[in-house]
Amino acid sequence: MPLPVTIFRAFAKTFLRQDQETMIKQAEGLQHNPRLMLIDDADRPAKWYFALKANLLEARRTGAEIVHPMDGPVTLRWRS
Repeated sequence: MPLPVTIFRAFAKTFLRQDQETMIKQAEGLQHNPRLMLIDDADRPAKWYFALKANLLEARRTGAEIVHPMDGPVTLRWRS
């Protein structure tokens, strides 16, 4: 059984190293506070979250009522 364990460890180290390098590059880029680029369909939940968060902070700052970013129910369909 040592051969499958050795092969698994090699792949795991490579995979984790790639993730680590990506996270390091992402952290370096985010230090400059860039504007996030979101894709419309795939990132729609993220867009709703950021809009809702901004509206909540604005409502707390001004004392006005919070404005929800969605007009009504929405159905998302995912394909891979």
